[in-house]
Formats: sequence, structure tokens, C-alpha cells
Amino acid sequence: LAAGVAVLVADLSGLSKAEVERIWLPFGVWFAVGGALLPAGSRRWWLGAQAVTALAVNHVIATSW
Repeated sequence: LAAGVAVLVADLSGLSKAEVERIWLPFGVWFAVGGALLPAGSRRWWLGAQAVTALAVNHVIATSW
């Protein structure tokens, strides 16, 4: 019950919006390493897939931040 109340308070106060971006910061280094380890022939395809996914999420999901 207490966890549910804490989540509700964080959501209503807008605190959860800023936290989402900071959660992913430590993984940024590993994304770069993962991209470097991809086979040379498939890097362009994965980059295109990432761009299409980012644009789709940006247009389909209405975020307030």
C-alpha cells in the first residue's frame, strides 16, 4: 500500500517525469559499445531502425515533457 501511495505521489507531483531520463544515463556508454560491436554491414540498418522507432514513439505517444 505504501509503495502504491509513493508512486501515486511521485506521478502527481511530476517527479517521475524527470527521473525517467536520469535512469537511462548510465546505459549510454553501453549503447555506444554495443553499436561498435555490430557487424559493419548491419550498422546502417540498425541506425535506420533506431531512427524509425524514435520517430514512431515520438509521434504515437503523447508525452508531456
